[in-house]
Amino acid sequence: MKRRDFIQKSGAAGLTLSVMPMACAKPTPKLDAEVLILGAGLSGLYLAHLLNKAGKDYLVLEGSNRVGGRMFSREDINREVGGRGIGDKYTEVMKLVNEFNTEMIDITDYMRSPTAIYVDGKLYDKWPDPKTNPAYLQFTAFGKSPQLTTLDQWYQRPELDEPYSELLRRNGLTEKQIDLADISANYNDIRKTSAINAYHSAAFRKFNGSERVLNFKDGSKHFINSIADSLANPVLKNKMVSSIDDGEKGIVVSCVDESKYRAKKVVSTMPFTTLRDVKMNASFNNNQKKAIEQLDYTDITQIHLTHSEPFWEQDEIPFDMWTDTPLERIMNMSSSPDEKELACWVNGLGTAFFDKMSEKEIADYTIKKINEIRPSTVGKIEYLGQQNWGKYPFNKGAYIEFGVGQAAWFEDMIKPAGNIHFAGEHAAHESRGMEAAAESARRVFNELMS
Repeated sequence: MKRRDFIQKSGAAGLTLSVMPMACAKPTPKLDAEVLILGAGLSGLYLAHLLNKAGKDYLVLEGSNRVGGRMFSREDINREVGGRGIGDKYTEVMKLVNEFNTEMIDITDYMRSPTAIYVDGKLYDKWPDPKTNPAYLQFTAFGKSPQLTTLDQWYQRPELDEPYSELLRRNGLTEKQIDLADISANYNDIRKTSAINAYHSAAFRKFNGSERVLNFKDGSKHFINSIADSLANPVLKNKMVSSIDDGEKGIVVSCVDESKYRAKKVVSTMPFTTLRDVKMNASFNNNQKKAIEQLDYTDITQIHLTHSEPFWEQDEIPFDMWTDTPLERIMNMSSSPDEKELACWVNGLGTAFFDKMSEKEIADYTIKKINEIRPSTVGKIEYLGQQNWGKYPFNKGAYIEFGVGQAAWFEDMIKPAGNIHFAGEHAAHESRGMEAAAESARRVFNELMS
């Protein structure tokens, strides 16, 4: 071989060897987004909206076939079955309401209509003694307790963390009255839930500063859809999450449909009741682990009906009724002063009565029982449908409630776990309800931008 040929071939071989390590190295997987947001409820959509305005790269995955989460306009029965009421001082939500020119209805003046009482087989159009009114026993007794002085004290006052029933008993309620109070209390079981929940609710009503209560005109769907439609990246629906793997080269989210998404950061707005069903490889702290596995959400079943005639004008009894029957509270859920939408609102342990029934059995029982309680309804009411939030697979409950000792987990449970951040109604320092969802989204936005 000539020397020149040997040098050329040797040089070519050296060049090949020099690039081999690069060719053999695994390339960094392509990211689908900088930030993956899990859940397209109010919290997830608001966070996406904030990132969108900041020019950041994001993608929203939603497990169901719609956006809105627990804000839900059921078009099949033409009823609002989820969150609807906001205060006029809900700072974060009102920013969105104003930004999207959402038309609201002020329901303050007619939301506290008179309530008839049905107890021990008798219907009272007016309860004779306000102090013993079974519909207000919880509030009468709780009002005797010392209240919080700031909005964020609720998770910092362990001395107040006891079964709610113990507080009510200490403030004068008998065991029978505690059973009756459980109907009005929006918790699963006041003998197990923490009094901290009641303290937090009372503090939010007092210190949030809202004076008026507003509803979305024609339902929440217009508000929710306006936010979703404004996003540069459309929400990917039917993407129920099956696993989250926080690895060295990014975090990977896998879905039930076998699709996978990779990002630098993931923000979970999923309720812990559903997040605990997800297979996860992440660096959770001990309190996060306990919260994800154990925190409970309130079971609520709504039974919606329609009426053909104004039966309340015939018997001259208030439309709304509190009852000691399995139907619990029967109320007007309309946002208009000119309309009445009939619904039964069943909380917590009471929902188990209907869980074992078929749709037809629920309809038959409800109509029969209301007719029995209030004869003027015979032939004038029809069943529309039910919304069982406890069995709804994408939430498994209506809203967070802390058991005794669990509020102490709060500060740890909302900290970032590696590349996973937490938002949602359960992750707010101060607020409750829809404002809590929005507040937590703002907090996580600040975390991501810092």
